[in-house]
Amino acid sequence: MANPTLLPDPTCLHLKCLEASTSVSTALVETTSSETLCPVCHFRSEKVHSRYVRLLADLPWMGCAVRLELHVRRFFCTNQECARQIFTERLPTVVAPYARRTTRLTDIFTLIGFALGGEAGRRLVAGMGLVTSPDTLLRLIHAAQESSHTTPRVLGVDDFSFRRRVSFGTILIDLEKRVPVDLLPDREAETFAKWLKAHPGVEIISRDRGGDYAKGAKQGAPNAKQIADRWHLLKNLSETMQNFFLRKPSQLKAAAPIQPAPASIAEEASPALPWYTGQSKRKAGEEPTVPSRACGTLSPDPRVFPPNRWTWPTLRARWDSPAKGSIPISR
Repeated sequence: MANPTLLPDPTCLHLKCLEASTSVSTALVETTSSETLCPVCHFRSEKVHSRYVRLLADLPWMGCAVRLELHVRRFFCTNQECARQIFTERLPTVVAPYARRTTRLTDIFTLIGFALGGEAGRRLVAGMGLVTSPDTLLRLIHAAQESSHTTPRVLGVDDFSFRRRVSFGTILIDLEKRVPVDLLPDREAETFAKWLKAHPGVEIISRDRGGDYAKGAKQGAPNAKQIADRWHLLKNLSETMQNFFLRKPSQLKAAAPIQPAPASIAEEASPALPWYTGQSKRKAGEEPTVPSRACGTLSPDPRVFPPNRWTWPTLRARWDSPAKGSIPISR
C-alpha cells in the first residue's frame, strides 16, 4: 500500500490499491466518513442510497500521470421538507462538484496559466506528463477569484494596448507593494477620475506625460501629488539635453576641436587612386588611339594595356638588363 500522504486529502480518503502501467498510475480510493451533510438543507444523513465511481486526474508522480478512481456514495436526505431527496457526498478538499480533476491539480493549472498563459502553459503541462489545452488554462484564469487590494498610497498609472494601435487601456499599480491593483477599459480622464473617487486615500500618483491622466488625477484626487515616473524623467532629461546641444553647434566645435590624424593613419585611410588619375581627357573630335599589333608596340598578350603604360620593347629591355633588380618597373 502506498503512503496515504500522496492522496489529495488523507483525512477523508482511503487508498485501497494501486495499479501502475507504463504511462499512467491508477489509485483506487474511497471515502472514509460514515455520514455527510445535505448540500441544500445541511442536515446530516447516514442512509446510503447507492455508490458510483468518479475518474479524476491528479498530480503526476515522478513524471507519470496519476488517475484517481474515486468511489463515492449517494445519500438520502432525512429532512422531509428538503427539496433534495437524494444527494451525493461532497469532498471540497479533494474535488469540486462535476469536476474531472482534483482541486490541487486545478490550482497548479491556474498558477501555470497566470504565469505563462495558454500556449506556453500547455507546453509546460505536457512536459509534466499531463494533458490540457490552452483554452482550459484561459478558462481557469477567468474563473479565478479576484483578489481584493487596499487603496494604495503611491499609485502608478500607465496605458497599455489591448490591440496594437487600435484599443488601449489603463493599468494601476501599487508602487509600494509592486503589484497590479486594477485595469481600466480605456485611458480617458473621466474613467481615471471615477476610479480615484471610488478609492480615496491616494497620496502620490506616478504617471506619464499624458494630459488625460493629469486631468483625471486633478479631478479624482485633487490633493494627491503628481510626479513623473523614472522612465519619463530620463526621457525628459535626454530630450532637453539634446535640444540644448543642438542649439549650440559653434560652442561644441570650439570645446572639442578636431585633432588631425597621424600621417600613417591618414595614408592607410586614403583610398587608392585609379590608374587614370592626373591624365587629361580625350579632346572633342579626337580619334581614339587603336593600338595595332602590326606596329610592334603591343605585347603578344592579347590584352590591351591602358595608355601611357610601358610598351613591350621597353619592358623587354628592362628585363634583359643585368641591373633589372635595381630598376623599378612599376610606376
